[in-house]
Amino acid sequence: MPPTSEPSTSDTAQPTDADALQAEVTRLRELVGPDEAAYTSLKIELWAARDSAFGAEMAAGELRGQVKVLEGQLAQANRNRRWMVERIKAPLRRVKAILR
Repeated sequence: MPPTSEPSTSDTAQPTDADALQAEVTRLRELVGPDEAAYTSLKIELWAARDSAFGAEMAAGELRGQVKVLEGQLAQANRNRRWMVERIKAPLRRVKAILR
């Protein structure tokens, strides 16, 4: 029988750093896609979405400001209406009082 050789330390089942790195690359490719261009594309889409959200927040802020202005104008219009109603009602009350 031929002598059996013992496995060397490099042939053992211990994963090396290169094996661990290759396994990580494989895992990441399963998450992102088969090539790094897909990752870059996703990053660009993320930035575009972030910029769109930022723009939407700015537009919402502008609309909130416009609503505040309109609320102020409505309050002023209501004050003016009450003042006009009083200006009309006071003489009418005096006329009704005279006619009684």
